[in-house]
Amino acid sequence: MKVLITGGGCSEKIDDVRSITNFSSGKTALQIAKTIQDLDPAAAIDFLLAESAVQPKAAAKSGLDSQAQNVTVKNFRSCDDLQKLLKEQLTSNSYDLIFHAAAVSDYTVQSVVADGKEFTPGKISKFSGAGQLLVKLKKNPKLLESIPAWAKKKSAAAKLVGFKLTSDASQEERAAAVQKLFSVKNPPDFVISNDLSEITPKSHPCVLWRNYGGLGTIVARGQVQDIVRKIYALGS
Repeated sequence: MKVLITGGGCSEKIDDVRSITNFSSGKTALQIAKTIQDLDPAAAIDFLLAESAVQPKAAAKSGLDSQAQNVTVKNFRSCDDLQKLLKEQLTSNSYDLIFHAAAVSDYTVQSVVADGKEFTPGKISKFSGAGQLLVKLKKNPKLLESIPAWAKKKSAAAKLVGFKLTSDASQEERAAAVQKLFSVKNPPDFVISNDLSEITPKSHPCVLWRNYGGLGTIVARGQVQDIVRKIYALGS
């Protein structure tokens, strides 16, 4: 088995010292890899991890053998970086499973207006002294929807797993958020949903949804490692 895993949060640059980001640590990606490695030590695992995420070499407590020859890591910072890496990996390599667990930014910085003067991100090293700073955002593409097209030639049979994190959402709101992922032109095969209100340092409960003709159906519930075992069994 060959597995591609994305993890961690994107960071969208405002200037050389500031960015818009999120709290994703990348620990879920490491847990996925550890579970797969326990199931199948011979499985090849390629990571695409955020620069700010916990890196495999620093995660000795996770039990992941990051020194194994069949484990590789590439880092990204922004949504654009991750998009390029994903396209490169999927058009160059064949995968059996793809876990897209990275917390991709919904928006990136289009421009910054300082006291009425507009700047392009990267064109100024640091904003300081401005009385008013306005950050204009533009929507990023949904990478999950592009993965099947990029994987078409090399990994047409790969099972794609998306993630949907909600926060203090009702069961109806969680279900609606998941169904939205299955309603697109190129939906994933599975979605793992979780809610921030239920995640603790010792517990990460998830729900596994499977795509049946564009409609998501719950097939399992449990801790993230239990869900990964279920997907691995279905994918292998």
